[in-house]
Amino acid sequence: MTPRGFAWKAKESNRNVTVAALDLSKLRWLRGGRAMQLAISLKAGSTIRFEGLKSNDFQDLQSFMRQHFGKELLIVKQAVRGWSWGELDVSKGAAANLIFRTGGGESAKNKAREFEDSFEMPLGKVANVQLPGNAKELALDFHVDDTAAKMDEELVEMRFYIPDEEEAKDSFERIKARADTSAFAGESMCSFLHMGVAVPRGRYDVDMYANYIKLRGKAVDFKILYSSITRLFLLPKPDNVIVSFVMSLDPPIRQGNTMYPHLVFQFDSEEKTRIDLPLSADELQAKYKGKLSETEEGYTWRVFSKILKNLSSTPLHVPKTFKSSTGASGVRTALGANEGFLFFLESCCVFVNKPPTYIRYDDIDFVEFRRMDLERRFDLFMSLTTGSSATYLFTNIERSEFEHVFQFLYESRKVPVENAEQLKRTGGRQRVTLADDDDSSESEDDDFDPLVQAKDKDDRDSSDSDSDAEIEDPDDDELKHLGGAKPPRKKKKR
Repeated sequence: MTPRGFAWKAKESNRNVTVAALDLSKLRWLRGGRAMQLAISLKAGSTIRFEGLKSNDFQDLQSFMRQHFGKELLIVKQAVRGWSWGELDVSKGAAANLIFRTGGGESAKNKAREFEDSFEMPLGKVANVQLPGNAKELALDFHVDDTAAKMDEELVEMRFYIPDEEEAKDSFERIKARADTSAFAGESMCSFLHMGVAVPRGRYDVDMYANYIKLRGKAVDFKILYSSITRLFLLPKPDNVIVSFVMSLDPPIRQGNTMYPHLVFQFDSEEKTRIDLPLSADELQAKYKGKLSETEEGYTWRVFSKILKNLSSTPLHVPKTFKSSTGASGVRTALGANEGFLFFLESCCVFVNKPPTYIRYDDIDFVEFRRMDLERRFDLFMSLTTGSSATYLFTNIERSEFEHVFQFLYESRKVPVENAEQLKRTGGRQRVTLADDDDSSESEDDDFDPLVQAKDKDDRDSSDSDSDAEIEDPDDDELKHLGGAKPPRKKKKR
């Protein structure tokens, strides 16, 4: 400390902080997390805190500041009762702080009770503010620190319940005006209403903006930056009725203590929609290289996938070469107590719906086929490498799928399989030979329909042999259904 201000330098880095005396607004003394704390409020509105001081430093600091700065070092009255209700305030200045105070009112002896500071935080750390639900609950989302270590804890969300609706709206406007919500600015480009979402379960209205996507539900809203989207998957279920769309996130969204690294959307395969984008042809050409049109129409799952793929600049992965015994891209199975479908893609496999699970083939240490002595079912055990140190057991897979799964994993994708040679000899089924695809990478083309390749293969096969044309191809049935035919009737479970 000098008559010209304060200076602080880190011991283990080159970081330093300087505060000029002319910029000082208020000086406060309070108890911090580990020791005493000196809080310096600047005229611009921000606050700098120095922590680690001793209690007996107060007198020396107070004398120094009176002499050189002409300011008093104020002792802050801090809340120690543990109350969770009080008064919400926003400080003035460009770099404002959110202040929560408790107390107030009258004491038991009818004396006015002063408010005490409970906590204070800079609004520059607030990434988003909203009034979900009944417009009385104020929700704050904070910027995620991508430099934090895995075991570090950080504040990601805070909610205030404000009984008075007008006061809640006023607090919302004051915080929104000072929060750093620049990443979530702009007008909506398109909306999809009442969309079914399996994870997190519910129905949401989905709005797509230039920089982010917003999910609006009855009880909670989510805003997801496109930069947080790592992968997109389009997975047609074997029942030909539902198409699943999986969005992988890093960092994941959070609802309470539950983290959602994958979102699973559910589409009716026959539902159609029309979307008019508020951009001219020149703007679409400049921003999205002509991959989007002013009007996108067709099956809802296709329109949604195409728009999100191009707005987020994220590759869209679809199943290509794997075919089950019924010609589907996945097999029915269960992970733990949850039934679902396991889809085999070119570089990974994905399980939907709960819990959505993504497994790269390169991360698999070995695969083991279990309960092969049963007539109708078998299990698939996957052990990942030591870096991932995880195992997955997919149970009750139809026995008719063994040859297809074994061939794809062991021979096509070179995944290590326990007792592979013995399984080849005693599999109990005639081996199915899958044709190798010259392009083993996952589809990222403009035409990303997961059924296009199946259709092309059928056309080639029908031209090669007249006898093949007489065989009813399940892939062709799937194409007809997606074009408007009735889905096959589901078998009743016993």
